[in-house]
Amino acid sequence: MKRTVLLLLSVIITSGLYAQSAEQCGTPDVDHRLQEENAGYTARRAYVEDFTQKYINKHLASGTRADVITIPVVVHVVYENDLENISDAQVLSQIDVLNEDLRRLNADAADTPAEFDAVAADFEIEFCMATVDPDGNPTTGIVRIPTTSSSFGISDDVKFTASGGDDAWPADEYMNMWSCDLGSGLLGYAQFPGGPDETDGVVITYSSFGREGYVIAPYDLGRTGTHEVGHWLNLYHIWGDAAGCGTDDSVDDTPVQDVQTFGCPTYPLADACSESIQFQNYMDYTDDACYNMFTEGQKDRARAIFEAGGARFALGNSLACVSYNFDAEALEIVSPVGNYCFSTFSPIVTIRNTGLETMTSVDIQYSIDGASPLTYFWTGSLETYETEDVTLPSISLGDGAHSIVVTVVDPNGQPDENSSNDEASSDFFINTFGLTLPLIQGFEVDPFPYAGYTVHNPDGSFTWERTTAAAKTGSASVFMNHFENTAIGAVDELELPAYNMTGIPAAHLDFDVAYANYTPGGEYSDSLEVLVSTDCGVNWTRIYYKAWPDLNTAPATGAAFIPANDQWRLESLSLTPYIGDKLVVKFRTVSSWENNLYLDNINIASGTVAVNDLSDNYWFEVYPNPADNWVNISYNFASGQLLHVDIIDMSGRIVFSDDLRNTPGTISQTSLPVMGLPSGMYTIRINDDAHTAQRSMLKN
Repeated sequence: MKRTVLLLLSVIITSGLYAQSAEQCGTPDVDHRLQEENAGYTARRAYVEDFTQKYINKHLASGTRADVITIPVVVHVVYENDLENISDAQVLSQIDVLNEDLRRLNADAADTPAEFDAVAADFEIEFCMATVDPDGNPTTGIVRIPTTSSSFGISDDVKFTASGGDDAWPADEYMNMWSCDLGSGLLGYAQFPGGPDETDGVVITYSSFGREGYVIAPYDLGRTGTHEVGHWLNLYHIWGDAAGCGTDDSVDDTPVQDVQTFGCPTYPLADACSESIQFQNYMDYTDDACYNMFTEGQKDRARAIFEAGGARFALGNSLACVSYNFDAEALEIVSPVGNYCFSTFSPIVTIRNTGLETMTSVDIQYSIDGASPLTYFWTGSLETYETEDVTLPSISLGDGAHSIVVTVVDPNGQPDENSSNDEASSDFFINTFGLTLPLIQGFEVDPFPYAGYTVHNPDGSFTWERTTAAAKTGSASVFMNHFENTAIGAVDELELPAYNMTGIPAAHLDFDVAYANYTPGGEYSDSLEVLVSTDCGVNWTRIYYKAWPDLNTAPATGAAFIPANDQWRLESLSLTPYIGDKLVVKFRTVSSWENNLYLDNINIASGTVAVNDLSDNYWFEVYPNPADNWVNISYNFASGQLLHVDIIDMSGRIVFSDDLRNTPGTISQTSLPVMGLPSGMYTIRINDDAHTAQRSMLKN
């Protein structure tokens, strides 16, 4: 594999290279200027590069691939004369070229040599002219601005109304392109991801914009736009912007190249670094007619910036290419979701207008548990992209699992032109009394999540799931796939059912955890929290938080973490301060795109738990926990002179039994031998003729 060296952030570009690049592409000059003038730019570029390399390494390991990304475009035509005021057809021809070249639909793709054809890539990135402006008004995506400036160069003046150009539209919603007279033989320039939003975009001289109208050969096929958009997508010049074989473009499947290539040479072409250089690549300097390919490695770099946490993630999800006049969307069911400790509530749904016409009415149909839908008639005023939380009429349901489906129809009394976003649904669980302790959950049963368990996944990406790849005991656990989850900062929660705590003086939570980070040194770390609620999820209190190094149970690894049996740790937390009528526990993880996090053997228990009777008169405590050779128990059963104790493993097998003497009304103590038991989670059970109590115990 070719070694890559990133030079664009730190190497001083020679004056000779400036002279060459000034004839064609000004992006390296702009990058150098921003490093000098913009505080924080170099650090942001370093972060983008770090994120990109991490994506490439993990992407190659996992083989994942995303869907087609569509980017809304606004073109600012800044002109001093009629020639510079290029036509709509010329503008649209540039968008056509971008879509052909980045999707590898270009007619000259057939000219790619067989040597490089195997790595030639469809970027799965497309461009569309914006149909909605930043104020929500219809637009063609073309803005025409007269100017008194004869040329602009690389100063970024064309990007500001105050300096004779036109202000950029929001960079998180649009790719900005400017057409103008750049002067000095300059064809175009772009801004790499990580630069200021107000100057983000691509600038192309008017005579090389697109392939129709006034375009001048040999840069008359719209490939200047393809080249500069490549920079905007975080691609470097193929030769690495410094002469010599020790520099590179940070892409493995482009051959090392000494310097830029001009004209349209004959294949194969050798240089001081490679027997055959890839001069057909859009990131070289050849003529438009000689370009015909990007590579898979370049695609990985470009796709990385649109991943969650990437520099252009928001833009990759922009809705600025609206295609419908009447389109209502059921965006999200706010409630009911998850667990409910009460049976009467009012559903809340978020609706959004994704049509061009102001939405003044919509019919909201909602169905509970598959029953015939009811209809709520909403009226109001929502501009394009505006949302509103709508409270539906109150409903009452019994305990158990339920579902709600909401459908929006007939915005403004018109047929909805896009039915794909009309429906939202939610599964929820009502438990007004609370389940009875203890909870002993080893995740051995499929499917998951179980009734009463709720997985909160706000971003719709990776979240808590059951796996048989690792387990502390048994054959399964639950895990969070942070290894592939690029959504840095994403919150995912696993919420347990509500448990009835009436009459219980003390309780505790035990669970096994396994985690290793990806980046050595702990510069980044995912985190795990445990939160509890005594008011059915209205308010939450954090009782546990760990990140690197406290969370780690194994050293950092560059592969997807799958823990061995000795790479787990037992955590024990007191729940006694939070005992009330009912108690809800949830696990929350926040992603830093590091590595996998596992949970197993989640147990909630109390010394007063009894199968047939919940009373202070029937209880016992276990200590130390975890135990090594002996485990001590204290107990108090109000009736019976003789008790029986069992130690039970996770498969349900009794591994130790004995009888206990009991003096009603007093606390008795004894010790049980556990030195011969394998490491793992066990249940200790005490019973008389009518009552049973049990606690969890971990054997080291």
